[in-house]
Amino acid sequence: MKYVWTDAGDDPSWEVGDRHGINGYFFPMEDAVTTTVLVAEAERRGHAYGLYQGHNWHPGFTPAQLAQVCLDEYRRITKSSTVLKKLRLQVNMEQADPDYIATVFELIRAQLPAVGLSWSLMGMQGGWMSTAFVARIVFAKVRVVPESFWGVDGRMTGIYDTLALVRDLTSRGFPESLVSPMIDAKYASVIRGWDGYAFTMGRLP
Repeated sequence: MKYVWTDAGDDPSWEVGDRHGINGYFFPMEDAVTTTVLVAEAERRGHAYGLYQGHNWHPGFTPAQLAQVCLDEYRRITKSSTVLKKLRLQVNMEQADPDYIATVFELIRAQLPAVGLSWSLMGMQGGWMSTAFVARIVFAKVRVVPESFWGVDGRMTGIYDTLALVRDLTSRGFPESLVSPMIDAKYASVIRGWDGYAFTMGRLP
């Protein structure tokens, strides 16, 4: 799979995506551009599609409040269409707070038992993850999406080896089948055979 985050406030460029073999599009939640029509166009083109919630878009929210935002956005997109059956959800949480993260996903899963659910996080974070935390995430059927880029103050100045990213998480107990790295889309045309997610469409060369 080659899934990309689209940029807030902007339509996706389907032609650019086709050039890079993109076959899935994740649209920002709570964005005026993210509409049923746009998501339906992704489906019409035969692509996977989903919504993403960015880290710290709602500072100070409890797990229940953040989960509710995600649920409300999912329902906003799906309620007016009988076509959108495979809408996915990805929540970006970059804090090292295992109970907060697991609770958010458990609350979403309880309401949406069949939704494709994933968690994007900073890379190389396995060290703080306990066996109990990993078990909660796996039980909630959450795909884990570690970021293969890093940099001070959010600047994407470095990259991690994706194999190291996967091993960092599998060593904590995550099944390899549930781990899909997220590359810097800037390198989508030079990393051969990449599989997973890319951040963001605006960085595709």
